Amino acid sequence: MSLLSRSLLVILVGAGALFAEDKPATPKTYLQPALLTSCGQAADVQIIKGLCTRAGVEVKYRALANGDSLADVKTVIIVAGGSSKGLGAAKADAGAEETRIKALVKAAQKAKLPVIVFHVGGEARRGALSDPFNKLAADAGEVLIVGKDGDEDGFFKKIAEKSKARYIPVENASGVPVVLKELFPKKVEEANTEGAGK
Repeated sequence: MSLLSRSLLVILVGAGALFAEDKPATPKTYLQPALLTSCGQAADVQIIKGLCTRAGVEVKYRALANGDSLADVKTVIIVAGGSSKGLGAAKADAGAEETRIKALVKAAQKAKLPVIVFHVGGEARRGALSDPFNKLAADAGEVLIVGKDGDEDGFFKKIAEKSKARYIPVENASGVPVVLKELFPKKVEEANTEGAGK
């Protein structure tokens, strides 16, 4: 083989490798049904429940889901945000709520169930009451879907970067159904559970 031919071969091989590296990975998708619960007992979980229905995602809502609530589900969805009124209605304090979520996350990890986290309550679901719940949920998520108005300080984005979770910002809750449809294909066989993800 001539020197020119060898040089062309090296260039072609290198170009092929470059294009292969630049090809975007297929995003990971998830199976239904999903367990839906709140971390902090804010009413935002009801918003996500309604948006799941609109997007055709089957969820099983459990206000006080714990490690024993994972039968017959394929994914766990946690909606982050604290509410003193919600905690009172659930007859739980912050400590009990954190203990419940830790047990749920531990059980999900043991069962190898993915955890997806939503925060759509904006600035109202940030601060002294909410942020411990927000961090607890976000630390567990492999996907974080976050309303931009609730992450102006980069709180969730920084957690996602540290844990290598997928971070999906949305302008507001109206953008959630589109994300849900991408994450949860209607047909089970379409789910790409081995795709790019945490």
